Amino acid sequence: MNPRFDIARRFVETAKARPGDEAVRGDGLSLTYGECLALATGAADAIAAAVGPGECVGLSIRKSHRAIVMMLACLIAGVPYVPIDPGAPPRRRLQILADADPRLLVVSAGAADDWPEEEFGGLPGLPATLLGDDLRVARRAAAGSAEIARNDLAYVLYTSGSTGTPKGVMISRANAGYFVDWAAAAFPLGPGDQVAQHAPLHFDLPVYDVFVTLVSGGCLHLMDERTVMFPASAYRFLREREITALYAVPSALNSLLQRSGLAEDGLPRLRRLLYAGEEFHVPRLRALVAALPEDAQVANLYGPVETNVVTWEWVTPALLEGDRMPIGSAVPGTEVRLLGEDGVLRSADAEGELLVSGPSVTPGYLNDPERTSRALVPFASDGGERVYYRTGDLASADGAGVLRFQGRRDGMVKTRGFRVELGDVEAAVLRHPQVVQAVVRPIPHAEFGTVLQAHVVLDAGLNTGLTTGLTTGPDGAAPLTPPALRRWLAGQVPAYMVPATVTVHRELPTTSTGKIARSALGGTH
Repeated sequence: MNPRFDIARRFVETAKARPGDEAVRGDGLSLTYGECLALATGAADAIAAAVGPGECVGLSIRKSHRAIVMMLACLIAGVPYVPIDPGAPPRRRLQILADADPRLLVVSAGAADDWPEEEFGGLPGLPATLLGDDLRVARRAAAGSAEIARNDLAYVLYTSGSTGTPKGVMISRANAGYFVDWAAAAFPLGPGDQVAQHAPLHFDLPVYDVFVTLVSGGCLHLMDERTVMFPASAYRFLREREITALYAVPSALNSLLQRSGLAEDGLPRLRRLLYAGEEFHVPRLRALVAALPEDAQVANLYGPVETNVVTWEWVTPALLEGDRMPIGSAVPGTEVRLLGEDGVLRSADAEGELLVSGPSVTPGYLNDPERTSRALVPFASDGGERVYYRTGDLASADGAGVLRFQGRRDGMVKTRGFRVELGDVEAAVLRHPQVVQAVVRPIPHAEFGTVLQAHVVLDAGLNTGLTTGLTTGPDGAAPLTPPALRRWLAGQVPAYMVPATVTVHRELPTTSTGKIARSALGGTH
């Protein structure tokens, strides 16, 4: 690996050069670069002694300075980590645990009871000030993975899968390092920058927040889940901390614009705003830009988890006069092509599915070679054959190679900044014993861009009870109401996957071939 792309080495060099500077603020605590380095290197030694080749570390830690230190420690030790959302339903967490099979599972102390099958204790050599009363470690009998060892992974990010099982996107150390190197040059940070860490740590946006900040000498401000949840609290955080750089999804920025003092009082210290994860509708983007300092830079970043950012575009007054923001031009070193219906790759004045090849593209999905072979496909290219990742996104390019997003070719959507397979949500709905058919559709939403709408057919007896107002079904069971189904789903899938509305049908409309007529149910796809 090119030493330039070694995130751990770059962080160590920065920390040694600026030991007294503030590195991380969160939980009411502050760590200097020197303190952060001491904790991370101590933890790295403990991790390296406990984890062997082809093994990984599961991190299910609430957003805190301890979570950041453990991520850095894994990178320093050369051991991949797997962030597991501590707020995810048990089924989801256990699916990820079973697939990744980490040698160590590190959790927040208060969440140890959420893992009843694991035996928690300490880890020899782990700094006492890091473990304290806040972390618990389970040492597990993991089998290890040849894929992990072969691909020299930095981390594995789990995202929605069409079968109802999360899929693990492998990100190599070279993948992550290349992105950090590019982002640090394109959107530089440095000493004096106050950077908000807004997105959940199991998401892909924090790769910029956390690592670009900590290799550049800035200060990382952790926004806890409760602060992020309430726009007024988030806005107050950004004002009080005098944040200079923010990276967030459009739905979160829309909420700030509508439900806080941002539109009236602005963010006077903000000099750079990056957004990604979903399309930002121009009228709202225009209103947001108007609320920011006149010299603030705003950029639209595009790229799925499997590629990180591969195209980008500065938001300019001229572009804000248009109907839709382009997703821009390719990151240097990355090749972006469009696959037409005729199976030919094109790069200019074309439309088609967007394909990506380059140093930030994933080596594949952990323990899923079939899915990997479908997503990473060889095509003839200039100078020979190259492997491209099929994004599933449709785009068009003008003669200068500037790309515009045109929609999806499959059942994948973005909601609240998260990528969701509609089939994943449908599979969850169908697990309810009273649901016999289910279709989930995306519908436009002014604040969140897209929300989900479920259409279901229930067990015949209970459906009759529901539609006729009966309080019980034929066997004495309560009819399943839409609110009850949403509450049940909240225990099965992450909150962003719970449909905003549920509509009960006696039967779903069908096409002439007998298939469900999804378009007749509304939505955007």
